[in-house]
Order: sequence, then structure tokens, then C-alpha cells
Amino acid sequence: MKPQPFRVHDQRVVRAFVEARRGHTADEPRLKFGWSNWGFGAEDLAVSADRLAKNGVRYIELHGNLYSEDLGYKPDETLRILGDHGITVSGICGMVTPNQEFAHNLPHVRARAIEYFRRQARFAQAVGGSYLLFGAASVGRPTAFDSYEVERSAQTMKLVADDFAAAGIRGAVEPIRPEETSIVHTFEQALRLLDLVDHPAISHLNGDLYHMLSGELHIGATILDHGHRMLNLHMADSNRRALGHGLLDLDVIIMALYAIGYQRGDNYCSAEPLGAGGNPYAAMNLPPQTEKLDELVRVSAETFRQREEEVLGASDEELFALYQIDSE
Repeated sequence: MKPQPFRVHDQRVVRAFVEARRGHTADEPRLKFGWSNWGFGAEDLAVSADRLAKNGVRYIELHGNLYSEDLGYKPDETLRILGDHGITVSGICGMVTPNQEFAHNLPHVRARAIEYFRRQARFAQAVGGSYLLFGAASVGRPTAFDSYEVERSAQTMKLVADDFAAAGIRGAVEPIRPEETSIVHTFEQALRLLDLVDHPAISHLNGDLYHMLSGELHIGATILDHGHRMLNLHMADSNRRALGHGLLDLDVIIMALYAIGYQRGDNYCSAEPLGAGGNPYAAMNLPPQTEKLDELVRVSAETFRQREEEVLGASDEELFALYQIDSE
């Protein structure tokens, strides 16, 4: 029986993983699994850190909540809290809104974005983060102002690129589904934008499985083709819920990451299950539902580690049989 197109791509990923695994060493590092905490709402950082530590999550992508010099996390306090729980900052999730975005047609809105991201870059450096991610345009504005948004976004990014470089921070553009933003919905579109920016400090991609389900032909194949530009991957299941609570083939994604050597670099897999629905952002500044978050972290962390162990422990023959590949 002829396989469906998605299965053909699955098979390509499996073959690439099997080939790459032949070069793995006995002390091969594992994927760095962390958590993007802005989905925890207005929860105290110490509570969030305690939850992550109890579930063995050692990396955190912090909410870029420095909306002014007086608001948001303070570096010394942040480092103390996270250090007490054995957690390291991977990077910062920049929040791009209709009031501060690179692609806006009003200069004062772009100016707010410039100042906002300069603050986040300084903060990321102070807490030891290595990256700062953002969308090319606002989340929550799916209708374009005009046909010049990509060029305007690139021009504005250039104005903060030197600040990123001075802070030693890698800037990463996240493709976001068209229901949420006006431009840059796929990896290829993001790469074209980065070509326009043309600056080493803003030259990376931030993947997001939920958005990739909408924008990419096949997630695993996209990782094989463009994953070398990716430094972080937001993780949620197909319904934006906890890993293991949807239809996502997490095994294929894990295999694709190992196939490109993602585990060997300063690269992260940051869980970001925000829940089903069109607007998960309303809860960002509200008190959290603690019990639900506890379960969300527990299930996602357990599922990720279990599937990683299954993938790495499976024989070539088992993988070929599962994905209907004729062994040669």
C-alpha cells in the first residue's frame, strides 16, 4: 500500500535519525527541556520555580515582562530565586503587541518596541540568558496595515540588532499562524525576513509546534531542512495542551532534533502549552490556576522524557517497522 504524504516525510526523518545516531557517543547529551513561564500568568516566580524543580525542569524561558524600567523581574532577585531551585535561564520570550511592534505603520509604536527590546536584551544578559525571541509583527493583529510590513519590520529590527550584539544575546524570529499575526507564518518566510535584517545578532529562528502545525507542510521535515537556524522550540500538543494529550507525533520531532545534532548546541525545547482557543493571552496577567498548572507541567515533562527514552532506546528495526520502512 502506497504511504500517505505525511508518512513519506516521517520516513525521511527516521532514516536521518538512524544515520545520525550511528555517530552518537556513550555520553551523548540529551535535549534541553525547559518551560516558557509567561503562561503561568501573574504567579510569583518562586512558586513557578518550585513547580519546575519538582518536575526536574532545569531551564526556564522567562516572560519578557519589563514593560518599563519599573515593571517586571529584577536581575538579582531572579537569579537568587532560580539559583535556589537549580534552574538556569535559557532565554526571554519577547511580547509583541499592537502597542509595541516592529512592523507597525506608526513610528511611535515601533519606537516603543525598540525601547522594550533594548530592556529585554540588557535583562537577558544580566540573568545569563542566551536568546531573545519575538514575532515579526504583533500577536493579536492578523490583518495587515499594508504590503510593506515585512520590510518595515526588518528595518526596525536592525535598530536593535547592535544592542543584542553588545549584550551577547541571540535574536530569534518566531513564525506565528496567520490567525494571530499579519506576517511571517512559516520558517521560509522568517528566513527571508532575516535575510533583510542581515545582522548576525538577529539571525535565528524560534520554532513553535502549534504554529508549525498550521504553517509547515511537515514539522519533522522542516526541522531537518531549517533546524540549524533554530535555537528554541516551543512545545505543546496538537491542541495546544500538555504533551501527550493530543495527536502530535512527538517521536518524529525528537528524532528530527537528534538528526540535526540539536542536542549538542545551546538549543532548547521549551514547553508552552497554552490551552485550546483563539486567545490564550488573556490569562497572561491574571492569577494562575495552580492545580491545573501543576498537572500541566507534570504531564508534559513526564511525556517528553518518556518519549525521548523510547526513541533513543528503539532499535533501527523497531523504528523501520513502526514507520513502515523497508530495511535495506
